[in-house]
Amino acid sequence: MFSRPTTEQLLAGIAEELRTVVASEVQTETTKIMLQQIDQILMGCSRRAAHEIAWVHEEAEKIGALTGKPIGKPASLHLEDVLAWYHQVSSLLSDEVGAAFRSGDQGRIDAVKELLDARSAIEMQVLGALELVGRG
Repeated sequence: MFSRPTTEQLLAGIAEELRTVVASEVQTETTKIMLQQIDQILMGCSRRAAHEIAWVHEEAEKIGALTGKPIGKPASLHLEDVLAWYHQVSSLLSDEVGAAFRSGDQGRIDAVKELLDARSAIEMQVLGALELVGRG
């Protein structure tokens, strides 16, 4: 037992209990599928909870470097403030995407695509594990 569990540990622990205790009590196939889907969601949330603020800051720094524009800082490290700041920083990226393609500069376009691919890879760390359990 953890004396000071993180959100990551709490969510992973709930998922583990569902897999090891609750799953054996489930009788219907539909409920088993729902339980597997809940497990996947909990594990994705666990990964996200452990890294989300770091991912946002790391990407924001890359956006600042790519655009050459100041990104500032979030008002606080509370998730709501960090995500509001990230939204503002993301608008710089959106502007850069448009400018890169309008310019026709392949190096600039490649740099934008690289950053977008990195963003997608992080999203897939959270969502990519989500399988369509029971869907055929």
